[in-house]
Amino acid sequence: MLAAGWFMLSGQDVSWPLEPCRYDLIVVDSTHAHRRVQVKTTTVQVGGTWKVYLSNSGRGRRTYDADEIDDFFVIDGLLRYYLIPIEAVGGLQAIHLASYDQYRLAPLPNACALHESDSDFTAAGCDTDV
Repeated sequence: MLAAGWFMLSGQDVSWPLEPCRYDLIVVDSTHAHRRVQVKTTTVQVGGTWKVYLSNSGRGRRTYDADEIDDFFVIDGLLRYYLIPIEAVGGLQAIHLASYDQYRLAPLPNACALHESDSDFTAAGCDTDV
C-alpha cells in the first residue's frame, strides 16, 4: 500500500493484477505509459547499508527479468523509497541499497509535513539532501 500511495500522490494511476503474476502493481503515468512494478521491502542491515532480496522467497529463489517486470519499488527500514529499473539489477538475487542511491526517491511534500514535528523527521527521508 505504501508503494501504491506514493505513485498515486505523485499523480499516477495504479492498478493491481487480477490474477497472480510476477509484478505487484501496474503504474500508468501522465503519458499513459504502463510500468509493471514489483514491490520489495527490507529491514536487513549489513555493514551500514540496507540489503534487499530481489528474488521471490519461495522454494529456490527465482530472480526477475525484463519480460516480467519493469521496475522494483523498494522500501527500506527507514521508510525511504527507491524506484530501480530492472535493467540496473537484472538477474541479481540481492543488492545493497547504498550502491543504488541514485534511484532513491524524494519524499512527497505531504509526507514530510506529517513528520515535521516528529523526532524521526530525517529518518523518514525528509532531510534536505535528497
